[in-house]
Amino acid sequence: MALQEVSLDDPLSGLRASNLLIETEVGRAIVRRTRRKSLHKLVAHLPDGRRTTLTGVPEERSLRQAAASLTGARPLRAFLLPPGGEVVAKLRPVSTALHYLPWVAGVGLLWAALTNPGLGTLRVVFLALGITIVIIARDAFAKSRRYRDWAFVSKAATTKAIDYVLPGLPEEIEVDDVKVEYGRLLSDIVYRIECPALFDPHEPTSKEFTLALLQWDNNDGVAGQDERRELARRVRATFAAARANAERIGMDHLPAEARDRAGTALKAARLATDEAAPEPERQAALGRAVEILDQLALYYLPTGAQARRAITGSAPPQLPGRRN
Repeated sequence: MALQEVSLDDPLSGLRASNLLIETEVGRAIVRRTRRKSLHKLVAHLPDGRRTTLTGVPEERSLRQAAASLTGARPLRAFLLPPGGEVVAKLRPVSTALHYLPWVAGVGLLWAALTNPGLGTLRVVFLALGITIVIIARDAFAKSRRYRDWAFVSKAATTKAIDYVLPGLPEEIEVDDVKVEYGRLLSDIVYRIECPALFDPHEPTSKEFTLALLQWDNNDGVAGQDERRELARRVRATFAAARANAERIGMDHLPAEARDRAGTALKAARLATDEAAPEPERQAALGRAVEILDQLALYYLPTGAQARRAITGSAPPQLPGRRN
């Protein structure tokens, strides 16, 4: 049965159904909505098995805003589910069993330590190890809801969210996803040094991707539906080809005389982005990476200033082909 799509920009007051299927950038969520006077309560059953709740939501709030708050991800589209259904959890037995193994091991070690006084030194070791495992398992226990799949039960059938057949994503969303991924790589200084060809518009495959992206933006609102679909396909295909080519070539794309220094900058960038490293070491590594990148001054590598902004958490660079 085909599901009816609703606009994410509709207010909650305009929705006719209590059950919704929300597709986000990280997966599908089932949302149940109840209303009391002018306020709404929303319960989302998320792709990773968790459940989240929003209460006291004003009816003028848009579905897009509510879905983003509920799921913690960018909503792409929404569909009405049949009325009168309910959401049930189906456990994943293997994942659940593996999840509880630390509990079993921890309790077993504690039992051995407490009931066998003759173990001596081992008793202390068992006791300490058992307590440690139980503490770790206790934290994992709070996340145990992740080991389940949500299914929607209606008069017609019991269907998991992932099993609903939905129409293809609009071309705009598919291209935007490519831009988001490119932007993520553009802000990843380690990746930019490792795979510089992706960011060199003179590299043939990267040039094809850049031109496709520019053509997509420049034809916004002008091209027909078939042309837009073909442009979107071209953006996806050229991006995949450019990325694969850059990862295959790696740092061999750099001039031979620059590779050793770029390798040093790469090691420094990795240390600078390692949150487990001591802060003084990270700062020294960042300074070293910035210095080398400024010395190399290759147009497809990040500048020292760009590297510093990316590593210290400043705003990422503007995406190519993206209009202000």
